[in-house]
Amino acid sequence: MKKCRYIFAGAVSALLLTSHVHSLTNPLLQSKEAIVLADFEGGKIPSQFSTDNAGMSLVTSKKSSALEISFSNQHASSGVLFKPQSPWTIDKFDEFVLGFEAYNPSDTTVNLIVNVTGRNGATQRRSVGIGAGKTGTYYFELAGKDLYTDTGLRDVPPSFKSAAHKMILRGGLAKEDYTKVQALKFYVDSAIHSTKIVIDNVRFVQSPETDVNSLVNIVDKFGQRADREYSLKVHSEEELRAVANAELAQLSVSTVPAERSKFGGWKDGPKLEATGYFRTAKVDGKWSLVDPEGYLFFSSGIANIRMSNTSTFTGVDFKDDSVRYVDPNDVTPEDSQGISGDYTEVRKTQYIANKQRHDMFEWLPEYDDPLAKHYGYRRSAHKGPMPHGEVFSFYQANLERRYGENARGSYLTQWRDTTVDRMLDWGFTSTGNWVDPVFYQNKRLPYFANGWIIGDFKKVSSGFDYWGAMPDPFDPEFVKRANITTQVIAKEVLNNPWCVGVFIDNEMSWGGEGEPIRRYGIVLDALSRVASDSPTKAAFVSHLQSKYQTAAKLSQAWQRDLPSWQTLEQGVNYKEVTDFNQAMLNDMSELLDLYASEYFKVVSEAIHTVMPNHLYMGARFTSWGTSPEAHVAAKKYADVISYNYYREGLDSSEWGFLADLDMPSIIGEFHMGSTDIGVPHPGIVHAEDQKDRGRMWQDYMKTVIDNPYMVGAHWFQYIDSPITGRAHDGENYNVGFVSTTDIPYQELVDASKELHQTLYQQRFGSAKSGIDTEPKAAEKSGFLQWLSDLF
Repeated sequence: MKKCRYIFAGAVSALLLTSHVHSLTNPLLQSKEAIVLADFEGGKIPSQFSTDNAGMSLVTSKKSSALEISFSNQHASSGVLFKPQSPWTIDKFDEFVLGFEAYNPSDTTVNLIVNVTGRNGATQRRSVGIGAGKTGTYYFELAGKDLYTDTGLRDVPPSFKSAAHKMILRGGLAKEDYTKVQALKFYVDSAIHSTKIVIDNVRFVQSPETDVNSLVNIVDKFGQRADREYSLKVHSEEELRAVANAELAQLSVSTVPAERSKFGGWKDGPKLEATGYFRTAKVDGKWSLVDPEGYLFFSSGIANIRMSNTSTFTGVDFKDDSVRYVDPNDVTPEDSQGISGDYTEVRKTQYIANKQRHDMFEWLPEYDDPLAKHYGYRRSAHKGPMPHGEVFSFYQANLERRYGENARGSYLTQWRDTTVDRMLDWGFTSTGNWVDPVFYQNKRLPYFANGWIIGDFKKVSSGFDYWGAMPDPFDPEFVKRANITTQVIAKEVLNNPWCVGVFIDNEMSWGGEGEPIRRYGIVLDALSRVASDSPTKAAFVSHLQSKYQTAAKLSQAWQRDLPSWQTLEQGVNYKEVTDFNQAMLNDMSELLDLYASEYFKVVSEAIHTVMPNHLYMGARFTSWGTSPEAHVAAKKYADVISYNYYREGLDSSEWGFLADLDMPSIIGEFHMGSTDIGVPHPGIVHAEDQKDRGRMWQDYMKTVIDNPYMVGAHWFQYIDSPITGRAHDGENYNVGFVSTTDIPYQELVDASKELHQTLYQQRFGSAKSGIDTEPKAAEKSGFLQWLSDLF
C-alpha cells in the first residue's frame, strides 16, 4: 500500500507523485476486505475510464501513480466516466461506502461531483468542495440502516467515527440498490475556472463504526451546533449583546460611497431621463436599470430577508385540527408566512410526533417562557417526516436576546433598521427577492416586492414538477387569483419609487433542454387531458384547429391516428412516445409557447394594471427546468427576465442564449457555503471555509458584472438555514451573510465591501453616451405587444 505526497510544478503545469510509503492515508480505506476499483499502479489508465469534455493522464513517481483529471471551463459538464465491462458486485458488506483519495493542485476550490449508478440504472449524486492545494480522503455512503431515514435535514452531520470527509447530498436521496454498481462519474458542473483533481485508491469498503447518538442534542439554546466549537460561536446572552453593541457602534459611523445617488445609482456616470421610478435602458451596448433620478443602477442585493424560513420543526404536533385550517382566500403560501400566532388552546393537545427531531435540541423554551413567543405552526411542508407541526425560530429568539424588548416587537424594528444599515455599509445597492414587507417603506434602500399566485385553479404537469404542478393560465380562476395577488402587493408597495420591481412565483417547472418528454412535458400532459376539464387543453385544440382546419390534416402531419377532433378533445397520451416527427415537434414547441405566453401575459397585465410604474421581474427561471420556449415567452411580457443559477459563476457554455434574447436579465439566487462553522450542509456550491466563500462570491459577481445583459445579482440568502433544517423542506445550509445568532460573517462582509467600492466602474467603465434605447416601464405595454407579434 502507499501514502503519497504531491507537489505542483507550475512552470511545466505537471503534478508529480514524489514519494510514497506503504499505507493509505486514512484508516477508512485500509480494510483488507476492500473491493479495489482502481489504484493506478499498473502504469497505465484502465480502459474502463473515458473522458467527457475533460483530459486525463497518469501522474507518476518512481513507485506510485494516480489519475489526474483536467476539467474544462468551456462545457456544461466536464469529467471522467468509470464504467466496468460488467457491474461491480458489492455483496460482502451490509453497510458500505465508496471511498477515494483526492488532491487539488489547482489554485481555486474544486466542486467535485460524484455520480454512482446503481443496479436499476438510477443515479445518486454527492459533492464536496476541495480547497486549493488540499489532500483528503472522501467517502460516498451507499448502503446503511440509517441512510434512508428521513430526518427532515437535507443532509445530516457525519455519523462515522472517521476523519475522512463525507460527501454532501446533491439533490434528494432516492432509495436505490447499490449491490451492483454500473458506473461512477467524477466531474464538475459549469465551472468558470480550468481546474484539476488527482484521484487515487478508488474502492468500496465496509462503513466504519457509527455514532448512534450523532443527532442527539446537536443544537444548543442559540440554535448553534452544541457538539462543536468554531469561530462566531457564542456562549452566553451577555456575549451576544456585546457583539451586537460593538456592531451597532461601527454602523453608526458608516457612510455610503460618495459616487452613489440617493437611490444607490451611479452619480458619477451618465445621467439619463429621470422618470421618478426604476426602469431599464441600454447604454453603450450594456443593459442597465435606471434609478428614479436617471442614474445607471446595478442591483447587487441579498434575498430572503425575512423570518418565514428561519423556523424548524420541533417534533411536536397538536391533535386539535383547528390549527391546520387554511383560509381559501390566502395569497401567501405556507413557507412565506410568519410564525406568530396564539396557540394557547391547541397546546393542550400537544404530543411528540417525531422523537428523533425532538431529541435534536438541547433546549426549547417552556410554553410560559418569554421566548415561547418564537414558536409557531406550519400547516404543511414540501418534504420531510413532519407533514405539519410546531416550529421554533432560534434566529428570531436571538434577536430578542440581542436587542431586548422595550415595546412589543421592538427587537424586530431594531432588526429591520440594523439590516438596512448593514446592507448600505456592505455596499449593496438593493435587497433581493423575498424581503419582508416591513422594509417596503424604509426609503433608504431599493427593494423588490414579491408574491405568489396560489388558489384553487386548474393545473398541468411538466412531468418534473419539483416544487409542484404548473398553473393553468387559461383558467379564469388563475386570472382572478393573479389579480388578487397583485392588488395585495400594490397595497403593500403604495407606488413607492424605492420599489424596483415585482417578482411573481419562483422556480417553476417549464421543461428543459433534451428529450421531448423533458422539454414538452407540459404539452404532452395537457394533450392527455379532457378538453372540457382543462382550459389549457381547450386552448391547444383551438390552436390546432385553426392551423390544420381538419383532423385528417393534423393526423397526416403528426402521423398519428386522430380520426376526429373529438378524439383529440377526449385526450391522447403520447407520454411514452419517443419517435416524434418534425411536424409534431414543431407543433409542441408552438403549444408550449402558447402556454408560457399566456402565463406571462396574465401576470404582466395583472401587475401593470395596479402597479404601472414598477418593473415585472419574471418568475426566476432555473437551470434545471426552463425550456427555450419559456425564455421567448418571458421576453414578450416581462420587463426583466430573472434566473436562479447555483454555479461558480456565469460560465460561457450556458449563457450564450442571452445574446439572442437581448433582454435585461438578473440573477435571482446564487450562493456558496461551507461546513467550517457547524452547519452540516454547505449548500449547493461548496467553499473550503468562510474566507473562500468571500472569494467565490467575488468571482461569481464579476462574471455577472462583466455580462452586458445582466442588470444585477442577488445572493441567497441573508440568514443561515436552521441546523435542523427549515420547516418547508429541510434546507440546513451555511448560506447566510449572517449566522443564526445574527452575527455577520466578516470574511463575506470584507469581500462585499471590496468589490462594491468599484462596482460601477467595473460595470460601466467610462460610459458616456447615455443612449436610452428602452422606454420606461409605464410606457412599455405597447412595445411588448409589438415585440410579441414578432414572435
